[in-house]
Amino acid sequence: MSTDHPTTPHAEPPSEGVGISLEARPERRLVRPTGGHRHVVFTLAAGAAPSTVERPPLVVALVLDRSGSMHGEPLQTAKRSALAVVDQLTPADRVALVVFDDQIDTITPLAAVTPTVKARLRASLTGVEARGSTALHEGWLTGCQALAAGAGDPDAHQVTRCFLLTDGQANVGQTDPERIASEAAGIRANAGVSTSTLGFGANYDELLLGPLAVAGGGQFHHLRTPDEIETALAGELGDLLNVAALRVRLEIGAGAGMTCDVVSAYATSEDHSASARQSARDGRDGYPARWSLAIGDLLSGGEREVVVRFGFPEVDRAYTYTVRARVVWSDAAGEHAGDWSDVRFTSGSHAQCDEERRDPAVMHWVGLAHADRARLVALDLRAKGEDDRASAVLVEVARRIEEYANNDPDLIAAVAELRDLAVRVEHRRLHALEAKEAYFSSQRHSRGQKDYRDRSGQI
Repeated sequence: MSTDHPTTPHAEPPSEGVGISLEARPERRLVRPTGGHRHVVFTLAAGAAPSTVERPPLVVALVLDRSGSMHGEPLQTAKRSALAVVDQLTPADRVALVVFDDQIDTITPLAAVTPTVKARLRASLTGVEARGSTALHEGWLTGCQALAAGAGDPDAHQVTRCFLLTDGQANVGQTDPERIASEAAGIRANAGVSTSTLGFGANYDELLLGPLAVAGGGQFHHLRTPDEIETALAGELGDLLNVAALRVRLEIGAGAGMTCDVVSAYATSEDHSASARQSARDGRDGYPARWSLAIGDLLSGGEREVVVRFGFPEVDRAYTYTVRARVVWSDAAGEHAGDWSDVRFTSGSHAQCDEERRDPAVMHWVGLAHADRARLVALDLRAKGEDDRASAVLVEVARRIEEYANNDPDLIAAVAELRDLAVRVEHRRLHALEAKEAYFSSQRHSRGQKDYRDRSGQI
């Protein structure tokens, strides 16, 4: 389907399935002869699940940190929270429970959540005590392996999620955040296992847990008090019970020489999937560059805005570029692929490009996405001791957003927040818990996810 204006194409799934619409809105349509960049906001919206369709079964691994720093109330609350999660599950669901310090113990291998299994879990958790160091990677991987080994077909109609709860630094085994995140992306793509992470207190590493959740297709939670362990786990689990579309991904194709920079916080890879290969066989050779964005699972009626910045090469003649995108997802009726949505860009003179106005509705999302990314980048630099660079990033992005903020109150507020954070970073006035809160808020907002800590689930 090709058009010169925003559209909302969708695939009509079978009557028992769920539809997802896709709208693609560009900021502007003219590109300078010297090349340049243009943003597109992709809005994905899931339809309501038919009332006749049963919820997908949950296949869950709970991985709990029992290292020495969890002693006392944190560990007791974590154990109560795990049992509260299990109590919400039915025999149609399956659960595994792993605890770790510098040693890993599988309290319960993956099993149907029968009354007998619930009683066994309750009895086994009673004897778990805090001790030792933190083999975070091995503990998390053990939970994922339990799911992968027992969950069966990774494409089956079920929600498969590993929940990792920790209050400390990974200090035993693999500790590199990039390598762990890369492993999470592979597990999600190949075994169908997604990961959500919960960091408690002031000493865990948000720069490990945040990227791990993004790559794993789940959610990252920053927990300030022990009570929030239970509210966050219960909140996310409650939404998993209402998932309508599974393993949602946004596929993007672009012309030769174009680049794709995903501003929103979604794991992105060059698309070598079977559907991409089929597109090539179908003769769509005008889109040699392809990317796949892992959106995760969508709730019934859920919506996501995904901001992407496309780069255009320099050309010496009039030229038309096309960006093509579609949504692929699974539900009770199987896998679906939406219609392709095309957005055309045309080369124009410098004068024409200067006169073309940005779409303010698109720039609203563009500005918020860049503000979120600037905070994430700056907090990463701050953690590495590069406070001056971190502050400079925040100031520069604030300046750029201000150029098109106009009277948008959200963008005006974002500019003020970036500048305030820049001052606090530059003068070393940002405390550990404040940095974690800023990181959590930015990543959550960028991914359109909820804050479950106060039970209201506000986005």
